[in-house]
Amino acid sequence: MPFETIEIPQLNKTIKIPIGLFVDGQFIPSSSGEKIDTFNPATGEKIASFYAGTVEDVDAAVEIAKDVYSYTWSMQPIRDRRDLLLKLARLLERDREILAMLDAIDAGKPYHTNALADLDQVITLTKYYAGAVGNYTNGEIIPVNSDKFCYTLREPYGVVALIVPWNYPLAMACWKMQGALAAGNTIVIKPSENTSLSLLYLGQLIMEAGFPNGVVNIIPGAGNVVGEALAKHMKINKISFTGSTSVGCKILKYSGMSNMKEVCLECGGKSPAVVFKDADVDNAAAWTANGIFYNSGQNCTANSRIYVHENLYEEFLKKFKEYARNHYSFADFNVFNPDCTLGPVISKIQYDRIMKFIESPDGKRDILFPMPPNSETKGFFIPPVIFTDVPEKSPLLQEEIFGPVVVISKFCHYSEVVKMANNSRYGLAAAVFTEGVRRGHRFARDVHAGTVWINSSNDEEVTVPFGGFKMSGIGRELGRYGVESYLQTKTVHMSMVPHH
Repeated sequence: MPFETIEIPQLNKTIKIPIGLFVDGQFIPSSSGEKIDTFNPATGEKIASFYAGTVEDVDAAVEIAKDVYSYTWSMQPIRDRRDLLLKLARLLERDREILAMLDAIDAGKPYHTNALADLDQVITLTKYYAGAVGNYTNGEIIPVNSDKFCYTLREPYGVVALIVPWNYPLAMACWKMQGALAAGNTIVIKPSENTSLSLLYLGQLIMEAGFPNGVVNIIPGAGNVVGEALAKHMKINKISFTGSTSVGCKILKYSGMSNMKEVCLECGGKSPAVVFKDADVDNAAAWTANGIFYNSGQNCTANSRIYVHENLYEEFLKKFKEYARNHYSFADFNVFNPDCTLGPVISKIQYDRIMKFIESPDGKRDILFPMPPNSETKGFFIPPVIFTDVPEKSPLLQEEIFGPVVVISKFCHYSEVVKMANNSRYGLAAAVFTEGVRRGHRFARDVHAGTVWINSSNDEEVTVPFGGFKMSGIGRELGRYGVESYLQTKTVHMSMVPHH
């Protein structure tokens, strides 16, 4: 089996990881033999090279997933699916630190504050979906009349394709995968070419847990090869994608052009946070600072637009800056340093893109703690940046930056700020800060977003549905929706009397 050994000197650890495609319960080279290099965004150093899947590899994985669904997995007792997910949860707990280390070096996540937190969520949701097996698959009896008996069945789609992003490599994979498995589907999943290591390692745990070979297949590779092949594949009945809006539109197009497969999309965001004059300013400053700077701003739900009532604006701005400076640190650019809370962005491409926004002539720019002038880091670190006095039509307020960059603006009236909050093609999430119960719920009703936080921001729960409005996506994940979205409804009519 193809493996590579990775050294993590900061923790005095050595990790052996698979670098092959995970198909039919084993790691194999790709059909082309080509590999992709993956780099540590904190140092710029190469970590490993893994095999890049091809269209032929996708076809082979889909055929295997289709056969194992038809002849094995669909016949598996519900209790067995539950027990396998529980076994997987225990293995995730056992290897929590290893998986967090992989995401720390592959995605540049601060190990102690970000990467371990991701694994804790993954473990929690795996246990949750183990408990959900069989709970949301029941149909219903529908009374019609005495001559007919009607009922519905909830059935898996069969083979589903999952495409996950680089900002939460393992967490986003498990958001989709565990729900799809709980519903009874088989899977072909594509990790980001930037961050494939933790998901490949997870393949080993899937084998160890005892899942039948071919239930889960992992095909890393280029998006325009593996991702496009999955979206166009005639034998895949559902695809779930998390990533950019532009790629999400392509997924939708390819799916419609092929077999009109069911599509779930979680795409970009430009999430507003609104701070009313009666808000607890310390609470608002803390939540919104974390809401934009956590994970270096690489969150689809990052509250990158903050609107503050003019009476509270100066106080809020002061406390926001104080909180960010006190809680976010590069800590010698070492993501394994316990004091490191701000990691790099994922790549040179992303770094250059964010820097173009930071160099915008719109508004006033405040870099909270500039990079040291003689920094020796070769990583892609960007300090938190605040813009003020930015016109509403500016790209800073309209485009998803996906970095530690925030615009803070004033408002006066409720109707004005609702209009500003909704002035976006995105509608993934929003936050509101107010001590007024009516005002908070009124705003939650009026804002165009799939998730609204009142007096907090970016605190998801695995039991609660998540998804967007407008160009932020289609469908929902997590909670019962994370199982139900991988089931299709069949209606059965039974005549109770002969027809004469």
